[in-house]
Amino acid sequence: MQKLFKKNYNKIGILGGTFDPPHIGHLYISKTALKKLRLDAVIWVITKQNPLKQKPYLNSKTRIRLSKNITKNQKKISKTNRTC
Repeated sequence: MQKLFKKNYNKIGILGGTFDPPHIGHLYISKTALKKLRLDAVIWVITKQNPLKQKPYLNSKTRIRLSKNITKNQKKISKTNRTC
């Protein structure tokens, strides 16, 4: 009976931020979360602007491109294709 209610779900973590610029610190906490929390994947959600800062250093397209570049060899880390 218990097997009927047990489902296999993917455990996905979400790391949000401006990634202005994306760096190895973002990669480190993503890898640590994957390991410590036993996640199947981490998704980077890139925001347009930090509400606590005046203006982003890099534009959105550049931050997305750099995020893709820094995670290109990380199979379990993906990123959004646009800013939120």
